[in-house]
Amino acid sequence: MQEVNKIFINIHGHRQANNIQEWVMMNLMAKDYPPEDIESGYYSVGLHPYNVGKVDEEDTLMKVSLATENQNIFAIGEIGLDKSIEAPLDQQMRIFKSQVEIAEYAELPVILHVVRAFNEMVEFMKTHQPVVPMIIHGYNGSVQMAEELVKAGFLLSFGEAIANDHRKIIEALKSVPVEKLFLETDEGELDIREIYHLTAELKGISMDHLRVQIFENAKTHMARFAGLF
Repeated sequence: MQEVNKIFINIHGHRQANNIQEWVMMNLMAKDYPPEDIESGYYSVGLHPYNVGKVDEEDTLMKVSLATENQNIFAIGEIGLDKSIEAPLDQQMRIFKSQVEIAEYAELPVILHVVRAFNEMVEFMKTHQPVVPMIIHGYNGSVQMAEELVKAGFLLSFGEAIANDHRKIIEALKSVPVEKLFLETDEGELDIREIYHLTAELKGISMDHLRVQIFENAKTHMARFAGLF
């Protein structure tokens, strides 16, 4: 692989890398496992809250569990809690807990989808104290909540919302220590390098510092990623 300081880690995307400097972990719905290009990419896999009540729960959780045996699966996700959808929160929580248990058994990090349920996530972290990294993707909350999440043990990933002059999100990004930070494209159109450039500018650090630190974050919190180097 190319030199470490040339790599842009994209912790959560929905497409293959679109430049030779990008390393992307692609999101995969459990119901779609395995994709045709499983051997040529790196993935997270999980039962997304959007699919709660729409797929066979037992069968889909078994898919998630079996998927962890494939070495191209680097994380469980995106999974989590979403109060903007119809699926009952208690049902979402039950399925979420089951998948965290799968992640712990497989020693894989978790990519989290959280909508209007940050307080519930903090409470889950305090109560269950999971032993695997918990990464909230696409963070779009307040600086106060960001600080509380980091204090509780979460890592936060930011995407192209920081480019849209969302003052609240920008202030949250500035507050998160770079050691607790990831960046992503999600389903957006921005190149991951643009997101890095903007993040470095907003945080007042060099691009090289940002790239190397996020690379180290990936090595620290994703065991299978560390195994590539």
